[in-house]
Parts: sequence; structure tokens; C-alpha cells
Amino acid sequence: MRTNPLLSRARYGVDEFAEIDGYQIHYVDVGKGTPVLLIPGSFTTYRTWNSIIPFLSGKYRLLALDYVGTGDSDKPRSGFRYTIGEQADLIAKLIRILRLGKTHMVGASYGGAIVFNLAARYPQTVAKVVSIEGGILKPGKMPSDPMERLLRYPVLGDLMIAVVRSGLMDKMAMQWIAGAWSSTMTKDEKRTLLEEMSFNARSASRIAWHWIALSPRTVAPFEEEAKQIRAPILYLAGKKSDFRAMAEENIRFLREYLPKAKIVEFEDGIHDLALQKPREVARAILEFLS
Repeated sequence: MRTNPLLSRARYGVDEFAEIDGYQIHYVDVGKGTPVLLIPGSFTTYRTWNSIIPFLSGKYRLLALDYVGTGDSDKPRSGFRYTIGEQADLIAKLIRILRLGKTHMVGASYGGAIVFNLAARYPQTVAKVVSIEGGILKPGKMPSDPMERLLRYPVLGDLMIAVVRSGLMDKMAMQWIAGAWSSTMTKDEKRTLLEEMSFNARSASRIAWHWIALSPRTVAPFEEEAKQIRAPILYLAGKKSDFRAMAEENIRFLREYLPKAKIVEFEDGIHDLALQKPREVARAILEFLS
């Protein structure tokens, strides 16, 4: 039974919780039709999808997820290492408990790696896969590596989380996430992104964020299973992304081993394409799912 109050109620749909293996998982349920599971990226919440939900909810039932460690979902301090495989295990059980059947999967970054993991290891749960710069391969150097090193230590890491929660870093975080997009952002886009940064900050947890930052290193290799994925795949990437090298490695993998995968690249796109280009991303998803 959920006892903690929500940090804030959903803008779209209904806030719901499911208990999986003793963990409370929060998701927002909106729309009707074939289910589509939306899994956000590292350190972010279901609000990543707020700009896209209105475009998709007229045709599909959307379940926008706070995976374990973010938002209003539980953030265990021990017994859970926030690996991509562990998250996929819980989500596969969530799909069974909610009796969703084969479900379309949309994931960004960390969430994009989770949907690949689900398609590789739980093919019976997956209809189609949309990955926005998610990874199958273990990456080399990552932009989040310095954050992982800071969060590793309790005193230093807890101080960093306290500063994050204070909101003092919201504008800095916005500039870092926006990257090449920052110079062309409108006032409305800046306000929307700042609102998301503020919520992410309020729900931050040092241990969860540390393990999520470490997840590219802790993921159990699943390349061989991934080569056997039968679900149709759409891979979205930005050519101005700070994670461009990682995206290119995974694009090469898809072209070699899963050549039927559809790859769409945005010339001015950043890593967080769902935030930068909600209309274009939604259009690509709708065309692919239909």
C-alpha cells in the first residue's frame, strides 16, 4: 500500500502504482488502445514524455513510467543495483501483472537500453521497439562519468544531491542537457525544460543516481541475445548529441546484425530528442507503430 504522497500529480492521465518484488513502481496511465510503455532516460522521470503524450494518447494507451530510483517510484538503498537487466526484469513482471500482453516499448537513453534488453530477453512481452539513443553495446567514456565519481562517496555525494534538490543547479543542468539546442530554444521550451529539471531535482537520490550513472558499466552483456531480436525496431538519434559516439556504435551494430531496423537521425538533434523535438519524434513513432 502506497503511503507517501505524490511529489506532484500528473498533467495527463491518472497516477497509478504497482508493487513488483516489494518495490512500488509509479506510472501514469493515459489514453486507450494498444498499450505503449514509455521509459525515460537516466536521472529523469515520466515527465520526459509530457510533450509527446498529447500526440500519442489519441491512438494508444500510454503507460509512462518512473522506473525504480526516480520520481515517485521506490529508491532502495540496498539490495538493488539499478542495472539495466534488473530494471527490465521488473518491467517484464509489471507487464504480466497488468495483463498488457505484447506491448510497444519506447525508451530514451537508459530507458532505450532497457527496451532493447526487454526485447532481447523477454521477447514474449514486446511488440515493437523504439529506442532513442539507447544502447545494446557497453560504451566507452560517458558524459555522466564525472557525476558517478562524485556520487560514489557518501559525504561528497550527499552534499551534491542537497545542492541539486535546492534547485541551484537547475539552469546549469538545463544548459548541459540542451547542449547544441540551447542557442535556439524558445522561452516556452526553456520554461518546460526547467520545470522538468526542478522535478528531477526534488526526487533525486544519491544511491539511486550513483548506480544509474554506473549502469553502462554494470550491464550484463546481452549482445548475442540482441542479435536474435525479432521485434521491429525504430532507432532515433541526434547528430549533435553529446552521446554521438555511443549512438554511432549502436547504429553500426543494428545495421550489421538487425538490418531491418529503421534508423532515423536528426541533423540538429541532441541526446534528449523527446524534449527537443516532441512533434517530430511523436510523428516518427506513430508512423512506425502503425
